[in-house]
Formats: sequence, structure tokens, C-alpha cells
Amino acid sequence: MLELRTLRLFLVLAEELHFGRAAQRLLISQPPLTKHIQQLEEDLGVLLFDRNRRTVRLTPAGSALVREARRMLNQLDATVEAVRKAEHGETGHLRIGFVAAVLYMNVERIVQKFEQDIGEIDITWEETSTAEQVDALQRDRIDLGFAQIGTPPGELRAHVIHKERLVVALPASHPYAKRKRIDLVRLAEMPFVTIPRDSAPAYFDLVTSTCVHAGFSPHIRHYAKHLLSVVSLVGLGRGIALVPATLAKASLPGVALRDLTGEPAIAEYSAIWNPDNSSPVLQRALRSLGVPQA
Repeated sequence: MLELRTLRLFLVLAEELHFGRAAQRLLISQPPLTKHIQQLEEDLGVLLFDRNRRTVRLTPAGSALVREARRMLNQLDATVEAVRKAEHGETGHLRIGFVAAVLYMNVERIVQKFEQDIGEIDITWEETSTAEQVDALQRDRIDLGFAQIGTPPGELRAHVIHKERLVVALPASHPYAKRKRIDLVRLAEMPFVTIPRDSAPAYFDLVTSTCVHAGFSPHIRHYAKHLLSVVSLVGLGRGIALVPATLAKASLPGVALRDLTGEPAIAEYSAIWNPDNSSPVLQRALRSLGVPQA
């Protein structure tokens, strides 16, 4: 069985080709060094050095062991470094879930910051609903989510990263589409398109409460799983919707986004995670997002 310490002693002797100088460099006496080399030769069943009173030379077997020992020790050093980096979250895999709206909320800033702060991390992004993110976090299928969450359920934690006002999405052909600002109550008779509450409870509740605050209950006629699908249905003339203003960046055909009169309703988007996830990579990501550390 090759021992790492013995291989390191062997390499020093192979470099010095002198037992006295090698022992001095290793800060040991010569007899223990000689004993280690003899034991190594016995274990391998080969002669590693031709030696007499005046010279020490590597044999062909010794030269071959120099190459292999250096390769082994370099690989070991690389392995130790990889383990150290993993322990400190400097390498590894970060699994991220996100709702579509996040793509239009300067997510590139988040990505760039991740790349700067956790450069060697392999990041996987997957579009999922808020409810799917919650389930995935609880089942350890993702490490981090970005969603409109409100108060996260159970043991999950959330940190607000973006706030966005709601605007009304109208078919571009609607008469009110020519206005800059619209009183929401004027649209009370229009059918609404939204995401089902079981997929995005915080978004659904915000839409509903905004309408109630305006003086009516929304007539929800159509449902879609993602916001881009919601506005696509609006563009087809199926109804209207309340969506984050940042969706204006999506260049949606057949859709007009207009501000509402009065105090704007604000949607809060958060990073969400499971504190039971002890991944060092996750902890680095949270620090990158400015999440206060416990």
C-alpha cells in the first residue's frame, strides 16, 4: 500500500539524489529516510535507486515512479482544493426556479452578480409557478426560487428583491387603450384573465383586492399558468388583466399596458429558499442577494 508521506519523501530524494541533503530538506534524520525508501522498494518489489558510497541514481523503475507519484500528488492536491471550494460554496450546482415576470425585472443584474460573486458555480434556471417552487423547495428539487410569494408557507423564508406597480393590460383595439391612465372601475364589466390562485396565490389575491378596492369584484373568465400566457390571451381579445408594469419590456403584440389612476397596487417579488438546505452554494447566493445572515 503506497503511503502519501512515503511518496513525498521519495520525490524529494529523487530531486536531490543525495540522502543527506534530502533528509536535511525534509527536516528528518537520514536513517528514517533510508528505512522509508527501503520499505517502498520492498512493497513495490523493485529497485528505485542505484546507490553506492558516492552516487545515488534513479533506476528506470524509479523514473517511472517519479512521473506517477507527481501525477498522483497533483491530482490529490486538486481534489483537496475542490473539496475545500465545495465546503466554502465556491464550486457546485445551484438550482433556481423563477416565474416569467422575473425575466423582465432586471434579472440580468442578478445573473451578473451571481457570476461575479459565485463564479465557478453551475447554475440551472427553470421556469415554474410560485406553487411549484414552494413544492420543489420543500422536496429539495431546487435551491432558490424567485416569485411573488407574500408570506412563505411553513418553514420557507423569503427576501424581497423587487417591487413593481400593477398596470392594466388591454387589447390594443380597446377604446381605453388610447388613454394614458385608466380608472379601473370603468373596466368592471370586462372579463378578467389571471393565474389560478392555487398556482400564484399572492398574485391572485393582489389582483382581487385591487379590484375590490376600486369598488367591484372582478369577473374572472379565463385562466393561464404564466403571466406571458395571461397577456397573450388579452392580446387575443379574451379580456383584460392586471400585470406588473415591467412586462412592457416584453413587446407584447396586440396588447396595451396602461397605468391606473389613484394609488398604485404594488407586487413584491422575492427570493425564496428552505433554511433546512445547508448547501454552501445556496448560502453564497443568499449573501450575493443581500439577504441578512442569521
